[in-house]
Amino acid sequence: MNHMILAITIAMLFGIGTFMILRKDMIRVAIGITILSHATNLLIVSSGAFLGDKVPIITDQNAGSSSGFIFTDDLSQGILAPIVSNGAQAIYVDPLVQALTLTAIVISLATTAFLLILCYRVYQEHGTTDLSEIRRLKG
Repeated sequence: MNHMILAITIAMLFGIGTFMILRKDMIRVAIGITILSHATNLLIVSSGAFLGDKVPIITDQNAGSSSGFIFTDDLSQGILAPIVSNGAQAIYVDPLVQALTLTAIVISLATTAFLLILCYRVYQEHGTTDLSEIRRLKG
C-alpha cells in the first residue's frame, strides 16, 4: 500500500511539474522545473530502497559480533563486506542512491536560483514575465 501511495505521489509531481513547464509565465516555468526535479529525486530514492532500514556501514562494533555477519574485505577474491553467513538475510538501503540524490538536490537548488534571477532580470528589462508578451515586445 505504501509503495502505491509513493508511486501516485511521484506521478502527480511529474504531472504538475510538466503542466507548470508548459505555462506562458516564466515564474511558473521555474516552479515547474523545481517540482520536476523534486519528483525525480523521489523516484531515485524510492528505487534505492531494498525494503529495509538497516544501513551497510561497517564499524568496529560489528566486527566479530554474533549477529551472523563476517566483515572481511578481500578485493583479490572479489569479496566485499558485509558478507552474510549462516543463511541469515539482511536488508539494506543503498547509500549510493542517497549520495546521488543529495548531489541532485544541490544542483537543482543552484538551477532554481539561476532561473529565478533570470526571471527577475527579464522582468526588469521588459516589465513582464509572460513569454508571449516578451515575444511581442521583441518584434
